[in-house]
Amino acid sequence: MAGKDEATRLKRRHGRRLLQLPGVVGVGVARGRGAEDYVLVVSVEEDDPSTRGAVKQTVGDEPVRIVKTGKFKKQ
Repeated sequence: MAGKDEATRLKRRHGRRLLQLPGVVGVGVARGRGAEDYVLVVSVEEDDPSTRGAVKQTVGDEPVRIVKTGKFKKQ
């Protein structure tokens, strides 16, 4: 698992590419399982096989958490 700085670097490095994938609506960083562990979170509109296939389960050597959020609305 990555620390917060490494997860943030992964987001900066891969975020734009991930946002261009069909069904991806957001990219962020969240706590992992441990107190100092962080993961890259990819928010998807629908959690379907084609979207999961487009989003790799790891970026670099770090795991990716895929979360179904639906479509985000501008406020």
